[in-house]
Amino acid sequence: MPDVQRHGGRRLNVSYVCQAIIKVHSSAAPDDLMNQIKMKILGNHTHGHFTQGHTTLSVESEHVEVKKLEPGKCMEEETTSRYKGTYKWPLTNPTETAQSPCVKNPSQKATRICIIDAENGKSSWGAPHYTPCKLLQALPDKIVDLEDVLITDENANDVAEHILSLIHDSPGLNQKEIKIIVLKVSDISKCDELSLNLAQILLQILDVVLGIGLLPDQSLLSNEILRTIEQVGYKMKFSGKTANVTVASLALAVLQVEEEFEGVSFSIHYYKEGMDPEVYLDTAPQRTTLASMYLPKSLKKRIPFDLQKIVFSFFGQTSIFEHHISQNENLTTYVVSTSAANTSLWNLADPIEFTLQHIRGNTKWAHVQCVFWDFEKNDGLGGWNSSGCEVNKTDVNYTICQCNHLTHFGVLMDLSRSEVDKVNEQILTIITYSGCGISSVFLGTATVTYLAFRQLRQDNPSKILINLCVSLLMLNLLFLTNSWLTAFENSGLCIALAMLLHYFLISSFTWMGLEAVHMYFSLVKVFNVYVKNYMLKFCLVGWGVPAVIVGIILIMKRDFYGILKTSTSFCWIQDNLTFYISIVAYFCLIFLLNLSMFFTVLFQINSMQLQKQKVWRKKILSDLKSTTSLTFLLGLTWGLAFFAWGPMRILFLYLFSLFNTAQGFFIFVFHCLLKENVRKQWRKHLCCGRFRLKNCSDGNSRFGLNCECKQNRTQKNCEDGLVTVPRVHQGTESTSVHF
Repeated sequence: MPDVQRHGGRRLNVSYVCQAIIKVHSSAAPDDLMNQIKMKILGNHTHGHFTQGHTTLSVESEHVEVKKLEPGKCMEEETTSRYKGTYKWPLTNPTETAQSPCVKNPSQKATRICIIDAENGKSSWGAPHYTPCKLLQALPDKIVDLEDVLITDENANDVAEHILSLIHDSPGLNQKEIKIIVLKVSDISKCDELSLNLAQILLQILDVVLGIGLLPDQSLLSNEILRTIEQVGYKMKFSGKTANVTVASLALAVLQVEEEFEGVSFSIHYYKEGMDPEVYLDTAPQRTTLASMYLPKSLKKRIPFDLQKIVFSFFGQTSIFEHHISQNENLTTYVVSTSAANTSLWNLADPIEFTLQHIRGNTKWAHVQCVFWDFEKNDGLGGWNSSGCEVNKTDVNYTICQCNHLTHFGVLMDLSRSEVDKVNEQILTIITYSGCGISSVFLGTATVTYLAFRQLRQDNPSKILINLCVSLLMLNLLFLTNSWLTAFENSGLCIALAMLLHYFLISSFTWMGLEAVHMYFSLVKVFNVYVKNYMLKFCLVGWGVPAVIVGIILIMKRDFYGILKTSTSFCWIQDNLTFYISIVAYFCLIFLLNLSMFFTVLFQINSMQLQKQKVWRKKILSDLKSTTSLTFLLGLTWGLAFFAWGPMRILFLYLFSLFNTAQGFFIFVFHCLLKENVRKQWRKHLCCGRFRLKNCSDGNSRFGLNCECKQNRTQKNCEDGLVTVPRVHQGTESTSVHF
């Protein structure tokens, strides 16, 4: 049934073109017959209304066209099956089914329908169905010999039945046989069409495998089994809205999503080992059940409703999951799962809710943890992941879980590339989004301030600061919008977002490094360096080097960018090697450069202050101000990522997120709020009344000295921030360094 568009709460009319082929046996004249069919469609009125659920189809008389088709017959044809032989199909009328005796068992018939193409109205043959026919060559009697059997739509049913027969006749299966069986069942699940009977057989086979269990070195098969069960649900053909397939310790339920989707609950009300589970699908959440899962109504906004299915699974046998939990943990419930074909269920507006009964009861009130199966964990072997899932309620008998997903800033430089527990994740997320939001405001203010007032942007340090502020501002904004944009599940958008985030992170590091280079030129090589087109070359490095790095990665493999499965779907660098080379190694170089310049600058400042013979209290305050200002300007706080390992990891992730999300705020404080010349520009142009600073009659001097400084040119009264070191090259513009 088509979707109904709404706008402002009002239903909108949507036009559709519907085609139907009707086969009628009648002695009436063709024209009379077509008029009768048209009147049947309209219900003997000038228009017809057909209602199903919340959708009404209105048909007007002038929009109904009935015409006679001349489809012709399906001509004689011969087809050959690699596994079931050659078959001849006779001349057949449209919509009729042709039969041909099976080669190996003539008492059975292969079938083929002569269909009518709705586009051109002509007859053509459908696909042959060889299911009743035996294979030309018998399948091997040993499971290990099945490894070389190629699976196709023609022999899939036969191979599945043969595997099930061999399993029942075998006294026991070894691990090699289990691997072959799992891989063959996986191949069968990829066929174009799976009947309910075939789906039942495949689950019976996997049920035996689950009962035997897997060895630790075969844990890779856990992912294969889980994906196969999902694939069976997607490919299963059935009539109606729902279908259930159950075996001794497995249950599979499939829901065909419709426009009227109001949420759905999947539940197992009863299960006893050796007996098929009882499966229920309902629209309301279930609480007092063995296991249940509720998908909210908001899910329908995320699923395209063109033949889309939601697949639910229940595992009464949990052996395949037990190799993936730590020694001090136990799986205390059965396992339920859900998936939607080609759709991620992350970042839903409303959480997915699970209710799980404790198998033996939690009488000792042990700590419980809600987890989900992460296919990518343990280098692709799969494993349990608690990120984004929390315990909503727990008691002796039941635990109710809800899954939400968050992201913290530390993910950009998390060298361990591992997860954080739920509580700390939430706190880190609050710190991250608060810090990034505040920094974005102050970085924008600082950038506008320096761009708006010509007197502030005349020297090179100010120009470098503007570029750094722009880069950090873009980094913060991209991070803030990352999770929201990821929810659109557009791979191209995600790659572009991850690429831009990577670019502005590297450019921020680069401009921090260029700040250090400029300080070196200004303080260490004061009278020995002259660089032509100084800022142009800095801009080429600051914006060009990151572009080259990102470009090389895109040329090598664009899929290095994509969804990083941390506690949420987050567009970032997926490949660990790319992350460590392009981010960690690059930052190490910048960090070492900036750290060496940090100590050099502090030494130079200390030498200057000793010559001024300042009192010790003022010296301590000046040193503290200089140290803090340089720490944030050179991005030394990013080095906290190197300490986020082992037992101290959480502490340093807090420090990392706190200081680096607030970097923009501290830059604003030290380079706007505490700078005398910036405050004078604010007072001169933005303040009113007694707070307004009047312009000087003779303007500003070459070295940026203000009116008050001209009246008293002592260094004590004219300090710009902490220290100003003027440099003059004859015939060139002046430059200075400010802290």
